[in-house]
This record gives sequence, structure tokens and C-alpha cells, in this order.
Amino acid sequence: MSVFKHEKGYYGYNFMHKGKRYCRTFKGLGKEEVAQLEIVHKSELIKNGYDITQKKSYFLSDLIKDHKEYTLAHYARPDEFDYVVDTFYKLTGDKNANDITVSDFEKYINTRLGFVKNSSINREMDVIKRIFSLALQNKKISTNPCADLEKLRIENPPERFLTKEEEAKLLAVCNPMMKAIIITAIHTGMRQNELISLKWGDVFFDKGYLIALNTKNNKRRKITMTKTLKLELKSIPKLSEYVFTSPATKTRYTEVKKSFARAVERSGIDHISFHKLRHTTASRLYELGVDIKTIQKILDHADIKTTMGYIHSTKDYISEAINKLDEY
Repeated sequence: MSVFKHEKGYYGYNFMHKGKRYCRTFKGLGKEEVAQLEIVHKSELIKNGYDITQKKSYFLSDLIKDHKEYTLAHYARPDEFDYVVDTFYKLTGDKNANDITVSDFEKYINTRLGFVKNSSINREMDVIKRIFSLALQNKKISTNPCADLEKLRIENPPERFLTKEEEAKLLAVCNPMMKAIIITAIHTGMRQNELISLKWGDVFFDKGYLIALNTKNNKRRKITMTKTLKLELKSIPKLSEYVFTSPATKTRYTEVKKSFARAVERSGIDHISFHKLRHTTASRLYELGVDIKTIQKILDHADIKTTMGYIHSTKDYISEAINKLDEY
């Protein structure tokens, strides 16, 4: 330290920095206090000479690399949306991350308009947004350039789930394997990827449950089997290690949506997507009085708001609820 005591009795400091002398005295302060002020003064000089807030420049390719490494470690299907990320990169180029603006995102949106639904574009933009959210979390950007990006407007699709009458008509036109797939979907609430990944080794008839693999959060999930489901699974042949195997090719199904759509068309019922079978599971459970938190766990939803969007009913629960006041 270069603290000294003045002849008049008060303390000061005297030091050199980059060829320049800095000398100050302080009346009424002790030696330790002046020493601390000297440290602060030196720190300010260093900060002004070398911008300690300056950060390394990162480019879009750096952010995408981090994102892909993160999805590889945390997602069950890490490459599911690689086409979105790769397309955005081709359109934007390897810009400095801090130079990316809303116009870059709008450019991507414009290339997709008219080719896919607005809801699909919104999901794709959520993927791109996660790239920048992760970069912000890693302190590689100071602000999120897509924070104010608004979602495209979408019309709410009509509430759709399979009624018992529609289910009977649908199952009547299905081959045994598709029938088993539909019943399994309705009686478990499993996603398509969980269904086609189901192996006989994960079906425990004696214990009454099965294990869902390839889940969205990459965690195995134990699901109780209903009596109906047990009987149905026992009725189909074991053609491979996978439960749902094509009788023609003896290989596992890679997807069932197209076969399901053809069955729906043959049945004559109104259009319904395979994913809506999960809505069917949720809606039936709700009508049977199962609480929404339990339904959330069955469907493996992270957010209960998502579960609420899966529940539809023909019953007038509001009228039923208000009429209960007569019973009080």
C-alpha cells in the first residue's frame, strides 16, 4: 500500500498508474479506511482502461451447437426438430448473435406460411426461441431478440374426442393390430412414440402394469393395465420384441397416424386425429370423476394447464354444480 500520514496528522495515498501519479488526502479518516479508498480508486482506473464488461462475441452457430448438445442430454428425441434449426440457420447465416433481430425470425415465418398450419409454425418458433433462451441463460447474449415476437393467430379447433359409439364403429373396421393399438391408446393415454416403442419385456400381465418407454421427458413411466387392455394385448401374436409389429413385414411400426386416418375414413365417423385419443382418455376419466391432478399424472403432462386443454365433455357440469346448492 502507498498510504502515508500527512504532517498535519491525516492520511492519504500516493501511487503511480500508467505513468501518471495519483495523490489524495482525507481529513477525518483512519489509515485502514484510506487504504480501502486507494483500492477502489485503482479498480476504477483499471475498469476505465480495460472494459471489464466486454464479452466474447458469439455467433448463431455457437448458439445452435449449445442447443443441440442440450437437447441431446435432456430430450428423448433430440433430433426431432433439427430441420427447424437447420432451416433457420440457412436463412439467417452465421450472424453475430447480438445482431439477430425480429426480422430474422419473420423471414423464417414467411417461408413457412401457406405450407403448414399457423399452429405448426408457432411450435417451430418455440424451438428457435429455446436456442436464444438457453444462450441468455448461459450469458452468451445480453437480451433475447425474440422475446417480443408474437405468435401467429390460430383458430381454436373444435373440441374433439371419441365417443363410445364412434369407438365401436372405428374398431369394427380395424385389423386386429390396429384395434389393439387404439384400445391401448385409449386405456393408457400413451403418446404415439410411447406406443410403438412398447416391448413385450415391459408388459407385466401377472403384475397388471406396463412400462412406457421413449417418453417426452425421457423417464420410464409405469402404467396400470385395465382388464380390457390385458385381454386385448393377450389376443395379439408376439411377432417380435415389440408389441405392435406389422404382420406383413414382421417389423415394428414406425408410425400409426396414417393407418389410423385410413381406418377413420372407412368407419364413416367425423375426422379425428390419432393424438385426440389422448384427449379421449382425459375426457372419459374426467367424466368418471377422476380429479385433474391425477389425469395430469396419467397423461404425463408437466403443466396442469395442458391437461385442462385435453378435457372435453358433453355434460353440463356448470349446471350440475350450481344445482348442488339445493342440497346444502
